[in-house]
Amino acid sequence: MKPVYKGQLEYIKKKKIQRAIICLISYLIIAAIFLTGYLTTGSRENILTLMAILGSLPAAKFTVSFFMLLPYRSQTREVYEEVQRLSGEAILYTDILISTEKKILPTDFVVIRDGNLCGYASHPKYDTAYAQDYLAGMYKRNGLKPNIKIFTDKNKFLKRVGELAAMPTDEKQAAKDTRTAELLLTLIL
Repeated sequence: MKPVYKGQLEYIKKKKIQRAIICLISYLIIAAIFLTGYLTTGSRENILTLMAILGSLPAAKFTVSFFMLLPYRSQTREVYEEVQRLSGEAILYTDILISTEKKILPTDFVVIRDGNLCGYASHPKYDTAYAQDYLAGMYKRNGLKPNIKIFTDKNKFLKRVGELAAMPTDEKQAAKDTRTAELLLTLIL
């Protein structure tokens, strides 16, 4: 399986599979430890039972992270290729789950170019005002001030992406855009 990194197509899909496998292996190891202790001593009151109980803590952490990803889906290749074609040389991320203190913000696409961060979210309960304020605050704390706009209308988003792709950018702004993109990646689950 080819590795997929944060912001790339099918990131959510691959993470779900990876975390499901880790959960399964973790619970199999816990069961094996417990059964080994039980079968060798004839009782559940042994050190291996304690190890199995303590081993359930990291397994539970992986289980929670798996269930957090479960309701979200990766983008289709067709839609991704359409946005990629329109974005030109802009920085493009997809399959983004922005993790905040209060909620998870499932953002389908983010395009970064010339000091602008343009996002699209198709989730019906997406809070664009909260997302824009959260991102603006995070970037301000890190010394950046990109113009942030999150769209819930796909056509408006695609129009804005086309406008951003047509903008000329210099080397200094390209470096800021790269830093903006790197900071965004730190927020993704």
